[in-house]
Amino acid sequence: MTEDIKNEALEQLELDVKFGFENENEIFESISDMFYDVDEFDDDWLRRAISERYKQHQKDSLTWKRPTDFDRLVITFDQLIKEKIVCLHKAGYTKQDGESDCMETVEKLNELGIEPIGYCYYHSQDLARTVDKNIRNLYLGFDSSTQNDTQAIDVANKIVAKLTQNAFDVNWSGTIDQRIEIKNLNWQKIPDNVDWGQDRVVNIMTKINNDKKPFWKFW
Repeated sequence: MTEDIKNEALEQLELDVKFGFENENEIFESISDMFYDVDEFDDDWLRRAISERYKQHQKDSLTWKRPTDFDRLVITFDQLIKEKIVCLHKAGYTKQDGESDCMETVEKLNELGIEPIGYCYYHSQDLARTVDKNIRNLYLGFDSSTQNDTQAIDVANKIVAKLTQNAFDVNWSGTIDQRIEIKNLNWQKIPDNVDWGQDRVVNIMTKINNDKKPFWKFW
């Protein structure tokens, strides 16, 4: 196993640990998949490297001030979900992945008789910039569920309002051509056994929708 391969694996490992979404086994599986075609890839070395950095990240988390910026982002996203805006954390790797995951969630909700007005997401490449201490911003993609520009602006305004309400430093041009930027974000997260994907959004929105249905008692 060459030094270049090791360095590439370590670079991805550092990101995965900082992202805080995957446990040790999940990180091992995802990095191993990256190098499936590398002859004599050293699995034992990778497990040791993961364990060392993972444990240090867990130790560091004990000193974090609560709520973290991620905690506040969860609160914001959940508030938006309750307003029928699909909000996905770490939605794939690219813009295309994020939009696809959001629209798939919209379609699942439509099948349940719920009509979201739009969506919001960030993906892994966005997170890579966020955990870079020289950048520390997070871009959020957005759109309406029907890809209508006027409705998309309305959705974005709701997102910006909630972010501002929760004390985030937000920058947005007011157009569909620019994503919403959260500035000076201190990303702090550890794995928490929570599924932050589509099912969570569907569950929250379904519960809100059912709670709003009138209850008729006949006798």
